[in-house]
Amino acid sequence: MTFTTIADIQEQARPEGRGALAAYAYQQIRDHLIYCHYQGGERLVLRPVAATLGLSPTPVREALLRLVSEQALELDERNTACVPLTTRETFLEIHGVRGDLEERVTRELVTHITPEQVEILADRHKAFIAAFDAGDPHAAAVANVVFHSTAASFSKRPLTVGLIRGLWVRMGPVYAATSSLPTVSPADPNHPHLKMLEAFLNRDEEAAVAALRQDFVQAREWLEPLLRR
Repeated sequence: MTFTTIADIQEQARPEGRGALAAYAYQQIRDHLIYCHYQGGERLVLRPVAATLGLSPTPVREALLRLVSEQALELDERNTACVPLTTRETFLEIHGVRGDLEERVTRELVTHITPEQVEILADRHKAFIAAFDAGDPHAAAVANVVFHSTAASFSKRPLTVGLIRGLWVRMGPVYAATSSLPTVSPADPNHPHLKMLEAFLNRDEEAAVAALRQDFVQAREWLEPLLRR
């Protein structure tokens, strides 16, 4: 599922039944991690999180423990779920694996993405430009994640996309902590997102992959200085 704002996440219909509520809480918290709602080191205290989601503590506790088991969260000395702090070394590991997987998805997208889907991506990129022009680092980070998430949603490789989303769970808090804008304006005609869209329209696989690799270099330049060793 693709979202454009955190509000979109919160507006999902709430299911009924304990198991369904736990799954709902899990998806909500996981999406909040992906879409830069939580920062590294932030404590997810059970009752406030449950109140935010409009749920009782029990399904939220189950969701938090599931995320802990997946290493998306960790427990502190008080057994409170916390967002892990990402070191530079961990970031580089995640960044490299994510790059490999997104390159596979990009090659596959070139073969079937439609002009209408490319237009949707162009609209997502416009939100990125607007956030940059407004001088809002957090909104820019969210818009960037949404662009990549939307592209992945068009893929016909759900298993690969599932792996990528698992990595985004760890990357979202890194983006959430940024206090600076990207090193390159998304309005720059040579921005990799725009090059990627052009390559999609031209069915140019190598150009699309080259643009993606350039995008990952720029993302590293943006985020790496924020990380502790």
